[in-house]
Amino acid sequence: MIDKILGREVYSTSGPSPTCFDLFSGAGGLSVGFSIAGGVPLGAVDIDSDSISTYKRNFPMAEDVACCPIESWKPATKPGKVDVIIGGPPCQGFSLARGLRFLDDPRNHLYKYFIHLVGVYQPKWIVMENVEGITNIGGGVILEQILEDFRNVGYLVECKIINMAQYGVPQLRKRAIFVGNNSGQSFNWPTIRYFDTRKKKSEPALFFDDLQPFNSVNSALSDLMLPQGNYFSHRANAQMRGPRNRLAHTEPAFTLRVRGDEFALCQHPAESAFIPGPMPTDEIVYADPQNELQEMLRNSIPSWIKPEKVPRTRRKKPPMLEGTRRLTIKEQARLQTFPDWVKFEGRVTSQARQIGNAVPPVFSSQLFAEIFKTL
Repeated sequence: MIDKILGREVYSTSGPSPTCFDLFSGAGGLSVGFSIAGGVPLGAVDIDSDSISTYKRNFPMAEDVACCPIESWKPATKPGKVDVIIGGPPCQGFSLARGLRFLDDPRNHLYKYFIHLVGVYQPKWIVMENVEGITNIGGGVILEQILEDFRNVGYLVECKIINMAQYGVPQLRKRAIFVGNNSGQSFNWPTIRYFDTRKKKSEPALFFDDLQPFNSVNSALSDLMLPQGNYFSHRANAQMRGPRNRLAHTEPAFTLRVRGDEFALCQHPAESAFIPGPMPTDEIVYADPQNELQEMLRNSIPSWIKPEKVPRTRRKKPPMLEGTRRLTIKEQARLQTFPDWVKFEGRVTSQARQIGNAVPPVFSSQLFAEIFKTL
């Protein structure tokens, strides 16, 4: 079933599983996708203690995991043992002001350490994630600098803007994804499998023959048996004149931010500066999986995680919401396509930040499955 969901074959071989280091790992969204595709993380580094606690809990086999500045990280794993280096260096240093290039911004040394460790460990492949805007800052000068830096350590890297919803993520989330290797191999990006139904009238009919509609908010959440909303709403902020709304039954969510309380499920479209009601406190009672996405999120459990027994119900439909409410951590994780076996450490605000910063595992698993075909 998981093969069908992800539109590919799970990597399998009689040899050892592919391995990775996850730099600036956060909670490990890329590593979760790596493990779903069939790989095993060896190590990770991040300066956020809650994120590293989350990582250690979910990847107990990874021995080189540290909470420290990347320049202080001294992994025990030797060069030659790491197949892929992955991660998302902070992007604050890649910015412009008054038309000037800030290539000497002191925060850029973090990105340079990603390049440095790639040069030291010489993995077969690299995967790096960043914000969409990194490709056009200064008319593309930052992007060209990144590609040149990778070439200087022996890697031919290409960058593509990915809309995660086109790969099954129930969220309109665009990110710049860098993929490259040191062997000159070309890379086949994962096949797009989902489309935006709102654009169907403006595109040729043949474009949609093999595609499914974007996964919606409720398609990711309906088996949790919590009150469902008719609308997924984003609170107004200083940059917005009012809240934004999406149809929760048929449309994906907005891009999740690091603050989970910016979003709510609503009975009616949100208006003005609404304050969403509290998140449900009832224990989650699961219905049977109702679609491929739910099947994957429930059942893609790796061998090192002990499956939990969860309360079940025979009810087929969750109750409908009255009023508004915030999303639970489980629902935020679902919208970011973290499987249910992933557990988060820290306070609720910290867990929401870890989820909002992550790369959706449903997308990254498809990316790594394509890379594993070449190993």
